[in-house]
Amino acid sequence: MSLRVTTATMSIESHPKLVGLDLIQTTFKKVGDHEIRTDILIPKKPLDGKRPVILRFHGGGLVMGDSLYMDFWPWWLSDLALQENAIIISPNYRLLPGSTSSEICSDIEDFWTWVQSPSLTNILAAHSTPTSADLSRVLSFGESAGGLISLNLALAHPAGIRSCTAAYPLVDPCSAAFTKPRAKGPFGMMVPESVVKETLDVVVPGTVESSITEQERLGFMLGAISYGTLGQLYERGVEELGREFRFPGVKIEQEGTTIPRGGITIIHGRQDSVVPVGDVEKFVKRAREVFGDEKVIFTVKEGEHGLDAPLRFEEAWLQETFKAAIQTWLA
Repeated sequence: MSLRVTTATMSIESHPKLVGLDLIQTTFKKVGDHEIRTDILIPKKPLDGKRPVILRFHGGGLVMGDSLYMDFWPWWLSDLALQENAIIISPNYRLLPGSTSSEICSDIEDFWTWVQSPSLTNILAAHSTPTSADLSRVLSFGESAGGLISLNLALAHPAGIRSCTAAYPLVDPCSAAFTKPRAKGPFGMMVPESVVKETLDVVVPGTVESSITEQERLGFMLGAISYGTLGQLYERGVEELGREFRFPGVKIEQEGTTIPRGGITIIHGRQDSVVPVGDVEKFVKRAREVFGDEKVIFTVKEGEHGLDAPLRFEEAWLQETFKAAIQTWLA
């Protein structure tokens, strides 16, 4: 398939969180006529030799978001890329409710295949300052729903990913927190249940969307979580793909499952009102039982969902939490 490459708009390139990074946008997959974009961020500082790679997956409850939606983008991740002269590759993917969780997983698998393909190599070689990616040094990261994707990908390809990291990951979209109505909505907001119904009436199954940042969809996300709809949407179409591909807690129970040699590292906010810290504590406890305490790092800090988005990598607790994962990634 011929992939189109475009230069990012200046308004995005000039965003403070992306200063020091060149941005290339391209299509890694087409679904019918719908192109799914990935963004490639390359440090402007020249480097002899290959650059390590960060695969970053955006959040948004699997129903909204975009690779370059800066409200979700962790500033410290850009700092890390600049510090280590690393390439960040951040894809979009199909979104609920038009698509299914199985289709989202399919997009991520196709993205992984694309990363290993000559397409990426050729794009980087054709850059104004030609460079290349060291695909033997890959770190995965995602926030919220993107954290779920980071975990799923790393558990599916533990030999290809050096370290798996995540921030407040949606480890179980079908826990009680996402299948039953809540007394209090995310961030203390209870949107009318009619907002959920109206969106479901408009976005029929089969509608392909991979980039949504409108406030109306944010309202739908908050409502889908508040009224227990998100878990129902995630389970739709389950016959297409086994649970072990969509739930990291199921995958780690399978005989023979391994994790990246740099382990799994997770950060979370104690007051997180979107993904309850208890869901992640349950996953971490079991993962440590299976893989060992030293392989699963978990740091809980005071804060809400998205607590790390405005932080710089100079934060001592971030450096300490990700130290082992980064050292193994770069080794």
